[in-house]
Amino acid sequence: MSAKESIFTHALSVTDRALLTEALSSLLRERSNAFKIAAGVAISKGRKIPDVAEFGLSDILRLSRQLLM
Repeated sequence: MSAKESIFTHALSVTDRALLTEALSSLLRERSNAFKIAAGVAISKGRKIPDVAEFGLSDILRLSRQLLM
């Protein structure tokens, strides 16, 4: 984690951190569900499953981890 990221996360209040954590959790849940639906549709039509990166799941997980530090 860079110094800039460290300063950002330490500058957040407990309330702000909790709100962001909850928001990222909800976003991860919704994006994961969207990926599952898209993958299911692709499989049913004999097409290639979409790339997980298109749904930003790894970015959401990275941001969540940064909040926990």
